Amino acid sequence: MIARLVDVTLENLRLAPPACLESVFWELPPGAGGTPEDARFHKEEWFSSTLLEWGACGKLSMEGDRADGFAQYAPGPYFPRLDDYRCGRVSDDAVYLSYCYVEEPRRGTGLGSRLLRTVAREMVDRGYRAVEAIGDRDWSDGWVLPARFLGATGFRVLREDPRFPLMRLDLRVTVGAGAAHERAAVPLPEPGSP
Repeated sequence: MIARLVDVTLENLRLAPPACLESVFWELPPGAGGTPEDARFHKEEWFSSTLLEWGACGKLSMEGDRADGFAQYAPGPYFPRLDDYRCGRVSDDAVYLSYCYVEEPRRGTGLGSRLLRTVAREMVDRGYRAVEAIGDRDWSDGWVLPARFLGATGFRVLREDPRFPLMRLDLRVTVGAGAAHERAAVPLPEPGSP
């Protein structure tokens, strides 16, 4: 069965993987999350205000009535934790990919890449030129995305850091000299990549 990808709404947010609902790593300054129940409240509050101010800012991968993947994104100012990273200034023409999470049994099946491509296509339609993310070169776990995953899906280092570079996925290329329009150039990873 192929998972269907849907926008996160206030009605379906509760279906997101529990680990994602209980993480407000990017949405709040350090130490502000509290208990898992507090984090769920803050996550819902973040989605409520971001949906109202900016629009769709998350995707769920649904298998039946259960979500096994989650992506979250918005312009950089929506993520206070970026201030903790030396390379954490997101470009004005880009959105920040804060989460691209796939539950353990589905990792390595291409679901993360599929979530990312869906986000990228939507951002092209909304007029953004790129998706940016902080990558972790030493990733073993945590909420900073693995630099290896980002690199495998077409991200390139924009601002260098020994461990946490800011990486960028360019979404548009100019078609022909003097062209008045642009088209999406969203890379498709090789089968079997994350």
